[in-house]
Amino acid sequence: MKTLKNKDIILRNFSVSDADKLFNLVDKNRDYLEEWLPWLHSVKKAEDSAKKISEWKEKEKKGEGVNRGIWFQGQLVGVISFIYVNNDNKKAEIGYWLDKNHQGKGIVTKSCELLIDYGFNELKLHRIEISCAQGNNKSCAIAERLGFTKEGYFRQSGFLNGKFVDMNWYGLLKSDWKK
Repeated sequence: MKTLKNKDIILRNFSVSDADKLFNLVDKNRDYLEEWLPWLHSVKKAEDSAKKISEWKEKEKKGEGVNRGIWFQGQLVGVISFIYVNNDNKKAEIGYWLDKNHQGKGIVTKSCELLIDYGFNELKLHRIEISCAQGNNKSCAIAERLGFTKEGYFRQSGFLNGKFVDMNWYGLLKSDWKK
């Protein structure tokens, strides 16, 4: 995937040389991210971030996912992904997280817009989905701000912090996207 950008935001591939930056960002935000991201416990050192970057590259080579660093004004501030891409059904699911010190600036919303445009226009997707744990109000607000339709929720379909949680499910069709 090519690099995506607008005025202040660049979404680009991670390289293994970004592992330290990614690990430091994860570690700095660990306290608040652990509430919502079940994979966080597996990232304990920079080598774990390097392994994750390699896994992402393999997944993308197979056409099964897209993972990008969110660079805001030249600084890595988060990650945005098509967590999975289902080419048979022409759909994908977006996931994202952002450094707590950069929240409230519209960075994730603008990053999602770039990735959604890419998904619909270049990957030729028909549908994009977002799932968020009930109670993750900031993440749910992003889906709603982007024009996703809340289609319901799946009971106890997420496993966070040792317990099952209900997940809200949002969908956006290409025909609904006005960008």
